[in-house]
Amino acid sequence: MMNGLPSEEQVVYPAGSEMMALFAQVLPYSRLFVGIEVASYLPILSGCAVRETMPDEILISPGGINRNIMLILSGSLTIHLGQYPSEAVGTVKTGESVGELSIIGHSLTTAWVVSAVPSKLLVIDEQRVWALIDQVPAVARNLLLILAGWINSTNRRVLEQRETIDMLQEVARIDALTGLFNRRWFDESLHRLLSGRQTERVLSLILLDIDHFKCFNDTYGHPGGDQALRVLAEVLKASVRPNDVAARYGGEEFALILPETSLQAAVVVAERIRHSISEQPILAADGQQLPCITLSFGVAESTPGIDPEALTTRADARLYQAKKEGRNRVCY
Repeated sequence: MMNGLPSEEQVVYPAGSEMMALFAQVLPYSRLFVGIEVASYLPILSGCAVRETMPDEILISPGGINRNIMLILSGSLTIHLGQYPSEAVGTVKTGESVGELSIIGHSLTTAWVVSAVPSKLLVIDEQRVWALIDQVPAVARNLLLILAGWINSTNRRVLEQRETIDMLQEVARIDALTGLFNRRWFDESLHRLLSGRQTERVLSLILLDIDHFKCFNDTYGHPGGDQALRVLAEVLKASVRPNDVAARYGGEEFALILPETSLQAAVVVAERIRHSISEQPILAADGQQLPCITLSFGVAESTPGIDPEALTTRADARLYQAKKEGRNRVCY
């Protein structure tokens, strides 16, 4: 059957005092007819069906054709997006309605509409909808308000989804312990910055490693080691420019990408960080002051046509040299 079209066994025609009493209680206060004289629209609704639904009954599904506005006389419906069953994104209660957008926009349905509880729905077919719009202008005004509400609700959901996506993207590129960029973001950034660079535009890469970090961890425990990593991260953040990339490369090893920076300028940055960290106090969670750490640095400058792997290998070789020569130094 077509979306929203009731089957014979689900139809109760509005007759008798009980149904008229329900109309009188709901219609004048519904969003579709609020502020409108009952006498102006009741004749047009004459002959409309009232659909009785059961819990979890699907009334509208995506991609179908809907020919009715269903106004809730009692009970409630839920709105679902994507696959069904899924978490409801909205609830339609007594006095509210569904189906307006697909009729007014001549579009396929885009959501699931499901009966949440046993409900009674006034089914206003498309022909009567247009008759209401033509003969009772205030209905058109109310429909505009209803549609504006749906659009605003959709916009809010899109904004919330965008914020969620932004948050997930942020989480995906940030190291949880230090707040610096992670290895994945470092790799992507270096590749992006080296791709298609002009010959005269240089880039420098600094790899740095905490000296004897395993011994530090063994002596003061992982909480102490984590605190040392956090302190180093703060020093790095304070030492770079907004367009630089400071990343946790892995374990106790870190990396700095410095665009538009010569080898000599990068060495100055590395030396500044080396001196800063050697004087930076490290406090354990219990307030105990831990020894300051030292760092070894390897610095390399890009050359025309160099790829990320080659530049990283070059900086790593300088870092190995610094360790071999006694640590706590900058090699380039």
